[in-house]
Amino acid sequence: MKVVIIEDEEIATRHLKTMLKEIDPDIEIVAALDSIESSIHFFSKASLLDLVLVDIELGDGQSFDIFTKVNVEAPIIFTTAYQEHVLKAFKLNSIDYLLKPVNKEELTSAILKYKKIHARPKQPFHEYDLSSISKGKAEAREGIFKTRYLAKNGTRLISIAQQDIAYFYTKDRLQYIKTKGNDDYVIDKRLDEIETEIDAQVFFRANRQFIINYENIEKVHTWFSGKLKVQVKPLSYEEIIVGRLKANDFKKWLGD
Repeated sequence: MKVVIIEDEEIATRHLKTMLKEIDPDIEIVAALDSIESSIHFFSKASLLDLVLVDIELGDGQSFDIFTKVNVEAPIIFTTAYQEHVLKAFKLNSIDYLLKPVNKEELTSAILKYKKIHARPKQPFHEYDLSSISKGKAEAREGIFKTRYLAKNGTRLISIAQQDIAYFYTKDRLQYIKTKGNDDYVIDKRLDEIETEIDAQVFFRANRQFIINYENIEKVHTWFSGKLKVQVKPLSYEEIIVGRLKANDFKKWLGD
């Protein structure tokens, strides 16, 4: 994997290089750039790259300026000490947004996310037919999922890892994440959209109000008319009822 680092702090650059090599010894760091000017010059002549790690705040401006001057097709992982740039970052070809100081666990998760999305063998176009395209879409839904979600608590933005989420829920026309630590955060995504992004082995769409984590199910009771009642921890604000039509799928999921 060919990687470029754009970072104006030498210590941070060395730290990223060390972590990348520990995560994957096959990573080749093609260049370590420290400014907008040097980055524009590099990308105007660069050959094919796999991934770019970019600090947003550089000595000569914000790295977003690079992408308005040259076309960078490689996926991007942004690193920054500031949360306010997150929405702008995700409008570019970004696969993750890591807050400084970047730790190895978060960088590993971002690299794995890149590999899931981008490092897949590509079939020649003539090998596809309608059935294979449909199958490919289904496999993509099953194999690619988000590892973290951006949520809000007042004016504060918080990145919440999948493993810290007990369940997603909707209440009073807002969507929330309930963490395993019993905190509630507003999320700017509908449950219908979240359902397409989550790991189906871990989460299940119980009903219109709840998407629940397998690890946070405490009890399941049979209920009226073939329905099921699910008790989760932390306790939900209302009873979670799995409808009759979903009950069999839910039981199969529990036993998967």
